[in-house]
Amino acid sequence: MSDRYRKPLVGRGSTGRLPRRGYRRRWLPTRRWTLPVVLLLGMAICFLGVGIGSNRDGSQESATPLAGVEKNPPMAAVAPAAEPVVEAPQTVETRYGICLQGLEVCEGEVQEGATLAGILGDYGLCAQRIAALAEASRGVFDLRQLRPGQSYSLFLDDKGQPRHFVYEATATDYVVFDLTAPVSVHAAQKPVETRLCTAAATVSSSLWEALQAQGVDPGLIVSLDEVLGQSVDLFHLQPEDRIALVFEERLVEGRRIGSGKIRAARMVHGGTSYNTFYYDDGRGGGYYDENGRSVQGRFLPAPLKYNRISSGFSHRRLHPILNTYRPHLAIDYAAPTGTPVMAVGDGTVMRAGYDKNAGRYIRLRHGSRYESRYIHLSRIADGIRPGHRVQRGEVIGFVGQTGLATGPHLDFAFYRDGTPINYRTLDFPREEPIRDDQRLWFDRRVTHLSQYLDETETALAMTGPSAEAKASDES
Repeated sequence: MSDRYRKPLVGRGSTGRLPRRGYRRRWLPTRRWTLPVVLLLGMAICFLGVGIGSNRDGSQESATPLAGVEKNPPMAAVAPAAEPVVEAPQTVETRYGICLQGLEVCEGEVQEGATLAGILGDYGLCAQRIAALAEASRGVFDLRQLRPGQSYSLFLDDKGQPRHFVYEATATDYVVFDLTAPVSVHAAQKPVETRLCTAAATVSSSLWEALQAQGVDPGLIVSLDEVLGQSVDLFHLQPEDRIALVFEERLVEGRRIGSGKIRAARMVHGGTSYNTFYYDDGRGGGYYDENGRSVQGRFLPAPLKYNRISSGFSHRRLHPILNTYRPHLAIDYAAPTGTPVMAVGDGTVMRAGYDKNAGRYIRLRHGSRYESRYIHLSRIADGIRPGHRVQRGEVIGFVGQTGLATGPHLDFAFYRDGTPINYRTLDFPREEPIRDDQRLWFDRRVTHLSQYLDETETALAMTGPSAEAKASDES
């Protein structure tokens, strides 16, 4: 090849253009990294695209919302809120405060001559445990007071071993013996429900028979003397006299156990109506007429102004003259001869005369339940004779020492239902009228109870000579 066709070579330091071969050598290292970089970028774009798409499609379901930001999903996607399920509490059956779960209850009655040791011993309770019960019952219940006919309940576990014994002392009181070690004994009471009842009757032969025919509790009939005895002589009623009552009835577990207080009474005697209402002002209760005057004539604290009590009420006293021990069911008031002796309450003279042991004496009747006796008098006041009516505080005689007496004194005895009682321990009924600050409340009570009496009398007039006792839900 001739030299004119050969192109001159250009060195590295020449300013001419690089040959193509030299060009490829300079960029070859860059091309080696291009493909991996492009692949990595593509993969990154793909992953980012998938992540963005998933966030757009499912963020509303999987993302936790920010606090304070309320999301509003489409209404069609909102389901109604389900009512919370409230499970009914499990009731645990109890009796006398004892859980019955896993226990069997055996009920019975105390037999004649039965003892607690005998009853529990029949069920396998050991003697040591019974002795421990006797010790634990001290001050709570006297085991000798188990009475024939009273109910008891014995609680046995699944092995037949006694765990609890409950004795019903009364309709309301019971005693629980815990037989598991350590043994214990405690007394409790059943809740008592009180409701108002009404009754009415027309007297034909006696008030007692008329009210007994209506099923009125005998104790309630006896207490009428406390309520009406100062206004009406209940032993001398006339035919066609009428009575209406509002009284409390006491119930335990729905079972009637007796009567409580008389809340209101109306006695129509000889054409005159006598009303009585019970009211408690917080200081104590008493019976009043519709005008707020007390209908209970309070007995005097003592029948005379005395110096001292020389001998008190006692079931065993050495007699100063006979020198033997005998009951002295009266009170001796030492006072000078001639000291006036007063009737302790309104009443009627039953006897007035002389006895070799009592000397000059007077006996008074106060209503149908109470009597008073005054002996060793020096003389009896003028006009005091059987059948005479006396007033509370009226002078009926004078202190002396007639009969078997060692000195001047008044031997005073007081009887309730024929039984001597200690006069100094009596809780006398109030005689003060209703206070002014209680008048409004008293008048409301009278209006309320009078409605019951009116309705009861109306029912009596419609049904005949006697009306059945009715119960009210009000207590």
